[in-house]
Amino acid sequence: MDQIHDAVRQQFSQHAEYYAQSKVHSEGETLGVLVDFAELNGTEKALDIATGTGFTAFALAPKVVNVTATDLTPAMLDQAKTLARERGLRNIDFQVAPAEASPFEAESFDLVTCRIAPHHFRNVPQFLSETYRVLRPGGLFCMVDSVCPESERLIEWQNRVEKLRDRSHVWGYPPSQWREMIEQSGFSVEREAHTHNALQPFSWWADRPGNSPEQVQQIRAAFDELTPEEEPIFAIRREAGELYFAWPMYCVKARKPALS
Repeated sequence: MDQIHDAVRQQFSQHAEYYAQSKVHSEGETLGVLVDFAELNGTEKALDIATGTGFTAFALAPKVVNVTATDLTPAMLDQAKTLARERGLRNIDFQVAPAEASPFEAESFDLVTCRIAPHHFRNVPQFLSETYRVLRPGGLFCMVDSVCPESERLIEWQNRVEKLRDRSHVWGYPPSQWREMIEQSGFSVEREAHTHNALQPFSWWADRPGNSPEQVQQIRAAFDELTPEEEPIFAIRREAGELYFAWPMYCVKARKPALS
């Protein structure tokens, strides 16, 4: 296990219950968009990579034959298993695995999904290569992740803020770079959507176990660096002493070419 995987596993082990209760992950517009992009007909074998506490797998399970849900962090999968039992979902298999080294045979799945996770991946091209490998010809890859605006200043700003809050954050890309990487992996991009995740209060988002009051203040000060023209990009609102915001999100549907 390398340093990035160690950091991710440690961070998410500490915050598994936090993610199990997160409305950004359990709800949000992007979950519906991803399921819509998947064009499910009930016959699919699906793989949900970096499932976290399982919410994407839960949305897929009633609509497919089987979901295999993987994550790097056993504590996250423990939460997912508990939530799946509470929901009576019996067609989800859970397995510990990194996104960049899938343990499955080539052409094993009809659908691969990944939602609000790739900014934690140490090697995005390797993740995309593995996704392509395990998909059958003609299969779909549907992904959602937080993204940066197409601005060098805001790419630097958003990644700096994310790393201040969460040391397991690796890098967030703008949509143009995502599309380029996906197409370079061999996929054909069929649909894209640009939205925001659920509006969240800064205090809930930043003040989490392990973050000192000084860190929280540093993160809050970074938000004050945004200009009035930049604030709407992050849906910033200020109400009753609280700051609310939402990261931009990129949703993409890409297909592995069918056999000719």
